[in-house]
Amino acid sequence: MKKKFRILHVFVSLPVGGAENLLISILKELDPLHYESVVCTLGEAGALAPAVKALGVPLIELNVMGHRVSSSSIELALANVIRRERIDLVHSHLYHANRHSRQAARRVGVPAVVSIHNTYTRPRLRRRLINWWLARYAAAILVGSEEIRRDVLRYDWVPEKLVEIVPNSVDLSRSLPVRSSAAVKAELAIPEGAYVLGTIGRLEIQKGHRVLMEAVKLLGREIPVVLLLIGSGREEEALRRQVTELGIENQVRFLGTRGDLGDLFSVMKLFVMPSLWEGLSLAMLSAMAAGLPVVATDVGGVGTVLGRSERGWVVQPDSVSGLVEAIRYCYQHPDEATATGKAGSLHVHANYSDRAMVRRLEAVYQRVMSNFEGK
Repeated sequence: MKKKFRILHVFVSLPVGGAENLLISILKELDPLHYESVVCTLGEAGALAPAVKALGVPLIELNVMGHRVSSSSIELALANVIRRERIDLVHSHLYHANRHSRQAARRVGVPAVVSIHNTYTRPRLRRRLINWWLARYAAAILVGSEEIRRDVLRYDWVPEKLVEIVPNSVDLSRSLPVRSSAAVKAELAIPEGAYVLGTIGRLEIQKGHRVLMEAVKLLGREIPVVLLLIGSGREEEALRRQVTELGIENQVRFLGTRGDLGDLFSVMKLFVMPSLWEGLSLAMLSAMAAGLPVVATDVGGVGTVLGRSERGWVVQPDSVSGLVEAIRYCYQHPDEATATGKAGSLHVHANYSDRAMVRRLEAVYQRVMSNFEGK
């Protein structure tokens, strides 16, 4: 193997999200003695572009995505980037980037690694056929959990040897507070004695926020609950209407996208993840790293991480009553909730750190490049 490889990381765009935050972790932790990174977005770069540039990593914004742009035009533009930047390996994330990156890498004659971050709750036949066909042009298909692996094998009909689990990870430092909890409570107008719930995620149907709002309405009759809703997305207007209709405006704080997660964790009593489908939630792992007890729906890799209630509480997705019962239990048993949060924190620190994830990823890169050079 040569001393240093150039890796092209491809996304459609870089909004604030789990897969995109994972990219930042990869860029920070990859061994600079053996790897150089270049990031390319097929569309506009998005909110995390400054974070990429702050790391000194070149960011190429192609702006070639659109209804009237052909797949061949997108792949040709990407292939030109691969040639010009002297890329040795292409690593893409999420469906559209994975689709176009494999074809572009094939044109140039470099290996492609693709990452799939979510389970296939609503598998589309057309996408399944495309994934099956393009698997022949992938050197490795990386997934964040056993549940995603099962879906990829079941629905895409790809060779089992191609699919490898590289568990998602979190930057543990982001879970540490900077400000005092008193200052954060004052900023957010959290009343004394409130039982503060928190959830983080894009405001999209997938994340199940509407179900959580119903639960907050019911819980508010017996618990002084306040919900911190962190994230932005297409469902925000609908969720604000729902909050008004339910009469829980004083209990829900729409905080938008935030970078001070450690400060927000410091005022929460419980982290709630009501997703309808998921891969392995980085937001949940971050909350666990901070020592928060967790109530989460049984989707993706959640059950594997939380276990049988030893590191958190698992409820069925789309179940208002399940969320209400679990949150009420944590409120009524604070010592048990605290102990469970501590157990979860130890588990995340031991198994889901960025460093551990990137070492696994480097092993994949090394194997792929060795196999490629050996042909």
